[in-house]
Amino acid sequence: MVLKPHQVPFLARKIALALLDSKLVTFPQTLEKAQQEIEDILMEDVEWEREIEEKARQILEEKEEEEGFAFYSIDRRELFRMIKERLAKEEGFKTRFQERWDELSLFIVRELWDKELIDYDVRDGKIKNIVFKTIVDFLNRDKEIRAKVYEKLENYKRKLIPGTEEYELIFQQLYQQELKKHGII
Repeated sequence: MVLKPHQVPFLARKIALALLDSKLVTFPQTLEKAQQEIEDILMEDVEWEREIEEKARQILEEKEEEEGFAFYSIDRRELFRMIKERLAKEEGFKTRFQERWDELSLFIVRELWDKELIDYDVRDGKIKNIVFKTIVDFLNRDKEIRAKVYEKLENYKRKLIPGTEEYELIFQQLYQQELKKHGII
């Protein structure tokens, strides 16, 4: 999952503010209503991906039970990715980075327009590009922040074992600190 549920409100706010800052968009109702609609759309997308991942996990577990010991020589992450890809394709969910965010950006713009939450006098594509750029910038920034956190964990005084409860707890604490430092939360 690329976008996490706790990130959605921050990203929705960033998108709404980017639209406002562009001076190409007006908000016939309020900025907050547009932001809430963006948040709802993003959360729906996150939930859809979560459902696909859960189905993929179930299929993977069933395969492990059926295959038994023969399954140990298989890379679980790669198999999970392949199952997720297949399920996503069947459901029409885009998993390729560029396609997914491009399609979602256009969907956001059209939904805001249809619900009369935004108004503009330029091509849809120009507004979609603002939304797309905001999403990509947000995700790239998050990736950089995660890399900093992983680096801090590698240099931690005592060695932590990835996947343990302690590791996850410390990761979340450091991650939250970095988000605050970068003004994301």
